[in-house]
Amino acid sequence: MISDFNNIFWWWLVIFFLGSLSLPIIVSLFRNFWDRGYIFSKILSLVVITYLTFIYGVFKLLSFSNQTIIFTAILLLIVDVYLLSKASAFQIFKQIISQKYKIFIFEELLFFLILLAWSYVRSFSPDIEGLEKFMDWGFINSALRTTYFPPKDMWFANDYINYYYFGHLIFALLTKLSSIPSYITYNLSIATVAALTFVSGFSISSNLVHLHATSKKIKNYAKSMIIVGLVSALLLTFGGNMHTVYKITKNIIEQQGHLSLSRQAISDAAASYWYPDATRFIGFDPDVNDKTIHEFPLYSFVVADLHGHMNDIPLVLFLVAFLINHFYVIKSSSKSSSPDWKLILPFGFFLSVAYMTNAWDFAVYGLLYGIISLVYYYQNQGFIYSVIKTLISGLLIVLFWYVFSLPFSLHFTPMAEGIRVSDGHSPFYQLAVLYGGFWFMALPLFIRSIFRLFTRKQLASTDIFAFALLLTATLLVIIPELIYIKDIYIYEHRRANTMFKLVYQAFIMYSLVSAYALYRADSFLKRRPLRLAYKILFVFVFSSHMIYPYFAIKSYYGMKDYQGLYGLNFLQQQYPNNLEAINWMNQNISGQPNIIEAVGDSYTTFDQVSVATGLPTIQGWVVHEWLWRGGYDQPAARQADVELFYQAMSSDPKAKDFDPSIFAQALAVLQKYNIKYIFIGSKEYEKYPDINIQNLSEIGAKQVASFGTTYIYQID
Repeated sequence: MISDFNNIFWWWLVIFFLGSLSLPIIVSLFRNFWDRGYIFSKILSLVVITYLTFIYGVFKLLSFSNQTIIFTAILLLIVDVYLLSKASAFQIFKQIISQKYKIFIFEELLFFLILLAWSYVRSFSPDIEGLEKFMDWGFINSALRTTYFPPKDMWFANDYINYYYFGHLIFALLTKLSSIPSYITYNLSIATVAALTFVSGFSISSNLVHLHATSKKIKNYAKSMIIVGLVSALLLTFGGNMHTVYKITKNIIEQQGHLSLSRQAISDAAASYWYPDATRFIGFDPDVNDKTIHEFPLYSFVVADLHGHMNDIPLVLFLVAFLINHFYVIKSSSKSSSPDWKLILPFGFFLSVAYMTNAWDFAVYGLLYGIISLVYYYQNQGFIYSVIKTLISGLLIVLFWYVFSLPFSLHFTPMAEGIRVSDGHSPFYQLAVLYGGFWFMALPLFIRSIFRLFTRKQLASTDIFAFALLLTATLLVIIPELIYIKDIYIYEHRRANTMFKLVYQAFIMYSLVSAYALYRADSFLKRRPLRLAYKILFVFVFSSHMIYPYFAIKSYYGMKDYQGLYGLNFLQQQYPNNLEAINWMNQNISGQPNIIEAVGDSYTTFDQVSVATGLPTIQGWVVHEWLWRGGYDQPAARQADVELFYQAMSSDPKAKDFDPSIFAQALAVLQKYNIKYIFIGSKEYEKYPDINIQNLSEIGAKQVASFGTTYIYQID
């Protein structure tokens, strides 16, 4: 446990150091935030340093190394020195530090505590195995081995990763800089996203209160500000939806014949609750042929797949904070038609990074920008001006998004096949179970905002932001009921990916606004009994959302067997010889030469060597590559080549029907893909039990290492 804490502390220290490099920029940008946007300095530094390192690598200017990372950090430090070079600027920065240092320490402690807490949770089931962890860890390990970008696809030798990997690259950069092994930093990365999510959510929501109170010259609002920030952060990071209460209530009625609130009845009903059902509710009736996915951050943190939609949470929270800050500080009286470069350039850049991390978020947060801009300028300058201003800025933002993301797009082929009209629809009661709690919490704010907009009455700036988040979130819930993006998923799951990507962001937006709506309800609900009833029901809904982590964490982690942050216990226990061989390869093979190992189905423990080493194999998980490559033909052909090779190695030269040309065909496969190392281990014997390692000498392979019945051969 001490070594785990040392790794956590060192990892935190690296992030703290990098974050401090952006602090002068952030405190200047977020000058109206009560906390000066402190937490966003970490996000800005990680994004900017990773992006510049990526650009060096794409154009082969500098390799992906610690020297390059440090060089880029120094460039950021030089920017700081330039910004603070004027005596007045330095004095202002010094004054901010002296005034706000307690707040900075508070948010830093909050970040560290969440990082520590979720690392502790992960320590009860740290294995990088199951679901799609192989994929995510493989991306990181491939990036760690790469010299230049884009990284090679560890499951498609001689080609690049055709996926949204920028978030993985951020954690590869932190892994390289910290010198902590990736089988530990994988788990630290999950905890880092959780910590950034919590503190960023806290900052955004508390600042909505702060900005409103200061604009209205309200005093003694600090308590409300902290409560709102914490409630939103809890909903966002650790909250579920109303499905838990719905399902347990339904179980009680089915088991008891009526609704009973006795301890025994609740205990019996809760015993059968399965936490993934909250993300697999719509369309999972036996007679429905329209299965969907509707996840949220805590589910991601629990199952711990380091996917793009989770990696992008801190980035999109930065985008939300940036939009709130920008539209709050601009002069509403200005009717200038000239481009707003303070919005266009940075927002275009961050949209490009969001796209490279999780492509759907480009459209989602582009939509959020459009709604905020339209509503803001409509209220202050009228409808025509708002449309023109939003369109001009929007087109320029898209232009800069294109420019900033072009180095990524040059090596990326989109996987979507077009838009389809939805022929499946969600029952309203199911949508209400998933999002009705948020709808109730935000209803007074939403209704009042609609009323004031239609009657052309002034809305507070913070109410505009909250309304825009609510409207965008609701549209994201509605869109999959109208259209969906066609991909490789079968008809039964046709809406699944579209709904998943959109409502995930809707959950984030609803969470950010819900507690602010509670704060504003005192102004909207004039009658005391109505306010009291709303607050009681709010507490009930909030508590219902916060029941979910008990079931999810307990079910997945058990919280009884502490194992530490070492992510390869499953290899140690199930494939010890393979693990020794993998360790040998990581210690003795430099660069990124190609290997061959047995091909397996997705979600299995096949292709573990390429994943754990970052050395590309001919073909990895077939269905995943089918998705990434936009078709089955290439993965199928590669799978057949691997099959031919291992069948050749399993042949018996003494058999009567033996074909001597089979060895030449096997060698041709190795030459076709420029294979340097051949792996024979547990998974190869599982699929080809008759492998005869003597046959390897027939193709000129030389054994370079062996561990029990696991062998590594090199071929020139």
